Amino acid sequence: MHFGVLGQVQVWTADGRPVAVPETKVRAVLADLLVHQGQVVSADRLIDDLWGDDLPANPMSALQLKVSRLRHALEAAEPGSGELVSSRPPGYLLRVDAEAVDAGRFAILTSRARDTENLQVKTGLLADALALWRGPPFADFADDDFVRSAVARLEEQRLSAVEDHAEVRLALGEHDLLVGELGDLVERHPLRERLRAIQMRALYRAGRQAEALASYGELRERLADELGLDPGPELVALHQAILEQSPALSGPALATQAPTMETAAGNIGRMPAEVTSFVGRQHELAMGKALLARARLVTLIGAGGVGKTRLALRLAGEVEPGFRHGAWLIDLAPLQDEELLASTVAGTLGLGEQTTSTPLAHLCDYLADKQMLLVLDNCEHLIDACANLAATLLAHAADLRILATTRQPLDIEGESILPVPPLEVPPAPVSLPAALASQAVQLFVDRVAAVCPSFTLTALNSDAVAAVCRRLDGIPLAMELAAVQARALPVETIRARLDHRFDLLARRRGVLPRHQTLRAAIEWSYEMCSAAERLLWARMSVFAGGCDLDAIEDVCTDGAITRETVYALVADLVDKSIILCQQNGIQPCYRLLETIREFGQDLLASSGELAQVRARHWDHYRRLVLRASSELFGPRQVDWLIRLRREQPNLRTALEYSLSAPGQERAALESATTLHFVWIHTGALREGSHWLERALELNPETTHARAAALGAHANLLLMLGDISAALEMARKSRVLAEQLDDPQVRAWADLCSGTALMYSGDLPAALHLLQQALAEHRRLGDPLALHLTLRHLSLAASAADDPRAVDYEQECLALSRSYGAERSTSWDQWMVGLGLIQRGEVDRGAARIRESLRPRARTEDLAGEAFCIEALAWAATITRENERAARLFGAAHSIWRKVGSSLVETVYFQRVHVPYEKQVRDALGDTAYASLFDEGRELDIKDAIRYALQEQAAEPAATGAHSDEPALPPGSRTVR
Repeated sequence: MHFGVLGQVQVWTADGRPVAVPETKVRAVLADLLVHQGQVVSADRLIDDLWGDDLPANPMSALQLKVSRLRHALEAAEPGSGELVSSRPPGYLLRVDAEAVDAGRFAILTSRARDTENLQVKTGLLADALALWRGPPFADFADDDFVRSAVARLEEQRLSAVEDHAEVRLALGEHDLLVGELGDLVERHPLRERLRAIQMRALYRAGRQAEALASYGELRERLADELGLDPGPELVALHQAILEQSPALSGPALATQAPTMETAAGNIGRMPAEVTSFVGRQHELAMGKALLARARLVTLIGAGGVGKTRLALRLAGEVEPGFRHGAWLIDLAPLQDEELLASTVAGTLGLGEQTTSTPLAHLCDYLADKQMLLVLDNCEHLIDACANLAATLLAHAADLRILATTRQPLDIEGESILPVPPLEVPPAPVSLPAALASQAVQLFVDRVAAVCPSFTLTALNSDAVAAVCRRLDGIPLAMELAAVQARALPVETIRARLDHRFDLLARRRGVLPRHQTLRAAIEWSYEMCSAAERLLWARMSVFAGGCDLDAIEDVCTDGAITRETVYALVADLVDKSIILCQQNGIQPCYRLLETIREFGQDLLASSGELAQVRARHWDHYRRLVLRASSELFGPRQVDWLIRLRREQPNLRTALEYSLSAPGQERAALESATTLHFVWIHTGALREGSHWLERALELNPETTHARAAALGAHANLLLMLGDISAALEMARKSRVLAEQLDDPQVRAWADLCSGTALMYSGDLPAALHLLQQALAEHRRLGDPLALHLTLRHLSLAASAADDPRAVDYEQECLALSRSYGAERSTSWDQWMVGLGLIQRGEVDRGAARIRESLRPRARTEDLAGEAFCIEALAWAATITRENERAARLFGAAHSIWRKVGSSLVETVYFQRVHVPYEKQVRDALGDTAYASLFDEGRELDIKDAIRYALQEQAAEPAATGAHSDEPALPPGSRTVR
């Protein structure tokens, strides 16, 4: 069982389910025991902390009753857990390990971070530690004296960890990001000198020297005025160094972007930056450019490890300026289910799924007018599906080009093939000039110099270097693995050991020479690892697309590998180039190259551990989903959405396992049901339906889990715009709920049915069902379901001119704000703004809509952006800003094409959209309207948002009709 104090006091079962601890005094007993974790708390102390001077008639009996209820709550959630609350003279003890409490876990992670020198591992440990915080510590008891010292201690530890994390990120070159993040933190803690120093360094490295000096000046004044002190000597020295523009203040030039839903996704998107130098391949680059100029499909073919992906990325980067809509990388290595191929491509391009069209049809429609290069990387395991996808997309999008990497051709019409051979190796014997001219030697020397900066190619070592390159057949991955060994071994020793390895391998039969070469290089790297490192390598092969350190600790540890040693093993494997460490703006992501992962999977299968490691992988992600569901309507809402989007490949792998593993069918259904909120927020609606349909098929029994899954599926179908199917699914869910007497599922079914009827225009029936759902959700106390019911009820009431709409809106917005749910609050601002516009308060409504629009970019909320811009177009129509309205209609149309427009095409929205658009068209004339509409349609999303927020220069004076009185929306009332 796990306990949380970094936020409200909370309890979870071992598998991640939240435990309800009823009654404030019972929770207070738990909080007091957690404050003194590992210590006996006397009964007198507990009584004093719980009641103070307001004692009950029999304090000891009252305390015993509260302790009994606490034990009962824990026992009911997980048998045996009641015994964790132990009676020990003179009071009680909570018997849990430090790691079972989030504050203990936080301390362990920060301690490990201090102990490691590897900056990527250090920032990952600190990010994991800070991610444990759900809010202020002991938030629900913050006013109680018994927690105050613990709260102060934990807050200080958190700030120290924040400063540690910021310093590491500064060392990694994230100064641009830190400038934005540290401003608010410094404002809240203006006298912390270490924090101020980090901010000053970040500002200086970001080219903002004047602001760095101003920050120092502000601190000096505040210290003098408030404390009568001067800045410390370290800060004074930093100030002087900034004045002198000391070279010592320069940092790495690495630039990273703030995490968003898109950048957190498993399938990269825009071309990633190169992290090592690109060597050679000039002939292949020239050929690739020539082929792309005349062919619409170019396929790079070669063996594993030969450098196809690296060549494709360089080639795409060099030709990208010629594509108006850019080049996009689709990494297919983590994808195993070919049915999700079109969804994966669409998701990487940022397309939503609010459409009844299939993902392939939506993709074809979106790409039809795009001049774009798609890079389909690692197609070999999905070769037929990739061939069909490429053929279909090329047939529907005349200006599309596709660059594919694979080990065999796609074999479709129009395909041009570019073989990717190993790098050229020098002959034997070799002169120094000949060695220097060899691309293979250039690569090997470059990679050796990366780990041994003093290494250079000379006449003395050129023969050994050339021999290594020849022995490895010029295969880039093999040479990079060998180069890492130069940290410990001279090149001559590397050559000798490779000769021995190949003598052994040559005795095998039936293996192609090039495959023998790569296998030998990987096996040699494997033999250079410790036993624990080898085991971790094998176990990590179960992850798809990468993972964080917490996942590695959870899935890969037992017996031979302990949690305490994982981070050191990971750091060692990063140093050996077995594990790649990628910073994604949140925390490091660790992954194996596909060829190395395949080797690890072979090891895992032969070890007999495959089944149990896959089971642990499933268990980890099942518990992750449960934990996310308990915090998704809260202050970490956006962080969870970003994290779960990043974990999409592993969630797919885990769900696939659960649907095929005997005895896991029910758990798979429950996880798919819980995930449906994530699929809605991340736009993966079609994929969510795919998993729910499969899970429902395996769980035909009349159960509460099936009833809830049917309700979740109804909600997904609603968001897809398939109203009739959503109504039918909600009906099935309600029938089961009646049979099982499940009030929560019944209320959810009413919510879905009421929302579907609202979208279809039947407002009286919608209001009846939504009010019915509201009453039940109030009684049940589910804040997320209550919030969603209030939102849809307010929309229905506003459309029906029901005066209760204002109350519903305000209660809904207050609820999301009280829980700190950023994305939900943003949607509620839109809802309130829309209601104000419909009631004639256009300026106030438009201000609310703009407030809703501003934070949406971070979460890649395309549907939210489209709805906001659409509503601002309506507001501009009412105020007779016709040119602006036309551009906004065009901008919204462009985003709707990307996200899918089924919802905005429902009766609910069309009843307003159609008359407004007609009003603007009539005022401007068809020709002028079409021209302005196209101007808006051509804006990219960021420019469209800036225009909607009125952050661009004012447009030319309008040419359309104006009047002194603004027009009112259909069916609206003027509020005086």
